[in-house]
Amino acid sequence: MLYQTAVFIHILSAVIWLGGMLFLVMVLVPLYRRERKAGGDMGELLRQITQRFLPVAWSAMALLAVTGIFLAWDHWGIRPGNFFDAGTHFVRMLQVKTGLFLLVIVLSLVHDFFLGPRVLTALKEARAGSSSPSGGGSRVLLLTFARVNLVLVLIILMLAVFLIRP
Repeated sequence: MLYQTAVFIHILSAVIWLGGMLFLVMVLVPLYRRERKAGGDMGELLRQITQRFLPVAWSAMALLAVTGIFLAWDHWGIRPGNFFDAGTHFVRMLQVKTGLFLLVIVLSLVHDFFLGPRVLTALKEARAGSSSPSGGGSRVLLLTFARVNLVLVLIILMLAVFLIRP
């Protein structure tokens, strides 16, 4: 029962995390861009939605890490000694998946706690001063980080399927 609960939490966390990312990229950002081009301003709404999603996303990532470690340890018998010994195809796939997950965490930290606030501050200052927003390079970098993260998360999902069905 503990195994099934861990798998359920692992899958649910992945769905919430990836679903939220897809919603932001496929729904919210295009709507924001359309409104901005039409002279509207959804900047505050975008800020509020992303601020509400951050704790959800980071909680999902934490649960993925914890349940992933538990499943590797308890169900597959992966220990530090045999995790770093790439003896089997399964362990090599798990290493790649883990490495990509760690890379996503680093990119997310930069995106969520450095670039994101910087871009939001520049947009808020531009709105207050009725000038064009500065920080265009930061905004492009922010979007690049988000897109790279989304692609990496999709690759991690694909690797998870390969781990289950070799």
